[in-house]
Amino acid sequence: MQVDTECLGRLTKRNIRVCNLVVTAVFSNCIDLPNFAKLVGGMYRPKKFAAVRFRVRHPRCTVLVFKSGKCVFIGCTKVWQADVAVNQCFAYVSRMCENIKLMDVRIQNIVTHTKFAGKLDLIRMYSENALYTNYNPELFPGLRMSLHEQNARASLFFQGNVIVTGCNTFNIVERMWDLVEQRSKPYLSEVNTIIETDAVAADDSNGEKIAYACDTSAEFTSEHLTHNYTAMNRQIERLYYRDEDRTKDAITSNDDHEVSTSTLA
Repeated sequence: MQVDTECLGRLTKRNIRVCNLVVTAVFSNCIDLPNFAKLVGGMYRPKKFAAVRFRVRHPRCTVLVFKSGKCVFIGCTKVWQADVAVNQCFAYVSRMCENIKLMDVRIQNIVTHTKFAGKLDLIRMYSENALYTNYNPELFPGLRMSLHEQNARASLFFQGNVIVTGCNTFNIVERMWDLVEQRSKPYLSEVNTIIETDAVAADDSNGEKIAYACDTSAEFTSEHLTHNYTAMNRQIERLYYRDEDRTKDAITSNDDHEVSTSTLA
């Protein structure tokens, strides 16, 4: 695999680290999966998944081998680790099939991560950039951002954590991180101006605790306040209606018991 080491070095200086590499390899011949599973001690259940799955310990990596000769390597964090895993898989396949060749090896996806020195105002970021962002905290706590590349996506979180996926070269990774930093910089708060919140707990009738945030900073906006109390009210309503349904069920079962008792009498 050809990798731009200069680009990778620039990403490392910016404190952007690779979390996962998805690499594919193609062999020239088909593979007998039942015998290959016995050779490597892997898992093969053709009714559930049409591939042999096994793990490489050094480096730590998960390998999927298909009958057509295609392989997928997941879990490596460095390029040399992916090369070692591909060579190990090729050595296993060579024991079963003679004259087999390794046709192609490619990086399909690079997952990178970093953390900004501050917190992100996701609500304001979504309201001002709704064209290429998606934010629904009830389903997913992060803001999803679509980038210029077809499959490139970014996930931004309130604490400043950012994950970029969908890139297959480190040059694209560098360009996407430049774009993410450019778009998120106006919504990044400094560490000293971070809003401090106190967690307050209220006990309901069943002794369960509902945690919500109370403002202890003058910079706490009405949008954050409305968002926090809306989520709290929804949870209280769910607990209230749940308790009401339980009470109705208890009354109904008690009435049925009384009717059955009077019938027997």
